[in-house]
Amino acid sequence: MQVDINQLAGNFSRISFQIIDVIKATVPPGKKCLDVFTPAVSGLIFPLQGRARMHFDGVAYEMSPGKIFHGGPNMPLNKEVVGDVEWSYMVVHYQVADSARKEFPQAFSHYQLDSGHSPRIRDLLHRLHHVCAKPGNLPALQAKSLFFGILDETLTSAGSRYNQQDRELVEQAIEYMKHHYREPLTIAAWAGQYGLNSKQFAYLFQKHTGIAPLDYLIDYRVRRARELLCATFRSIAEISTCVGYPDPYYFSKLFKKRTGFTPTTLREKFGLRRSL
Repeated sequence: MQVDINQLAGNFSRISFQIIDVIKATVPPGKKCLDVFTPAVSGLIFPLQGRARMHFDGVAYEMSPGKIFHGGPNMPLNKEVVGDVEWSYMVVHYQVADSARKEFPQAFSHYQLDSGHSPRIRDLLHRLHHVCAKPGNLPALQAKSLFFGILDETLTSAGSRYNQQDRELVEQAIEYMKHHYREPLTIAAWAGQYGLNSKQFAYLFQKHTGIAPLDYLIDYRVRRARELLCATFRSIAEISTCVGYPDPYYFSKLFKKRTGFTPTTLREKFGLRRSL
């Protein structure tokens, strides 16, 4: 499950929660634990070494260093250590009041964050583990401060990586469009190439280009049509089909709306015949 990092940061900052404990554990290779449940509290899992596979509520996650995982309370859980290296991890258990479920749904769900390898996160985790073992109000305050430091580093790193991944996806989508604009390309089909629905795709595309994907596609087709009108003697019907519009009447209306000229007027004004 993908999580909205900005929303997650906002919820942690304004909704009350209590740190329960911090556990550090090492599990031998091949160890399995099936058909169990997560604790009655939420948990952030930080892999330190090795690999493991966990299924939260039937959804599989491949766990390794550089990734952080969240499990909600009382979730069906299957877990096993993968490979021939022992698996070490730390988990921070925290609790949010059940009454906050609507306001803070992420605390009751499972998701993954890709923070990348961060020595700072590890250092903060070990300090948090040490502080949580001490009784008293001052250690409790220090624990919360360290936890917010971990969240800050984690969400900032994950956000940067997501932005880079999203930017690369949009660049790939533009290249795909340049090779398929002649076809009857829909936004749904375009988005489907990347496992997204139309709404998700449109949001990412506009975020990184400043323009909606449909407008980007139309602008590209119109630009190609202008080039063909000015540089070739092809008929308007041929050019219309060539840029993805089988109906030349619809193409002509769209072309005029985008350029201020009909295809015929633009050709007369800027085309090859004028230069002869």
